[in-house]
Amino acid sequence: QLASLGGDSGHITGSDALPGVRQTALFEIKRKSGLDDESDVDLNEDEGPIGGSYQVASAAGMARLAPNGLLKQNESVDVACLKPSLVRVLKTIEGHYGRKMTVTSGYRDPARNRRANGAKNSLHMYCAAADIQVPGVSKWELASYIRSMPGRGGVGTYCHTESVHVDVGPERDWNWRCRRRSGGDG
Repeated sequence: QLASLGGDSGHITGSDALPGVRQTALFEIKRKSGLDDESDVDLNEDEGPIGGSYQVASAAGMARLAPNGLLKQNESVDVACLKPSLVRVLKTIEGHYGRKMTVTSGYRDPARNRRANGAKNSLHMYCAAADIQVPGVSKWELASYIRSMPGRGGVGTYCHTESVHVDVGPERDWNWRCRRRSGGDG
């Protein structure tokens, strides 16, 4: 028996919630009677935060969580080929802040890289770069932490986004500031 959970059910909160998955997009699975089932799983056991029932995320909500455990901003973000060394850096960042970060840009094919105004030899095209955000952490604080990491590669911030670029190439730093409009005081 499937029953949709209401938004105020209070079953999943805080660290139990999946990042990016709306609570209303979850289902609760209960068994009417567990007496005639030979399954190893007893759905009538009264344990856990939801009284013996199981909750699973909707397919749409889970689609943003990649097999390597990275949370993608949307389905068009490609993180499947990211180099293991980059994934380790990203997981270290998550561990430092104690929360999931969101990858806003991962692998880009050359055409997509041109559309994004990426560097001609962007490490995004070699699965060696990602643009990321950590909820509740400013891009300045995030970039500062990444710059303090031993063995890190490039770290960059941009005017037009809260994302921070991190890669596993040579150590480099940049900050693209917004240009001031001409005709002002200064």
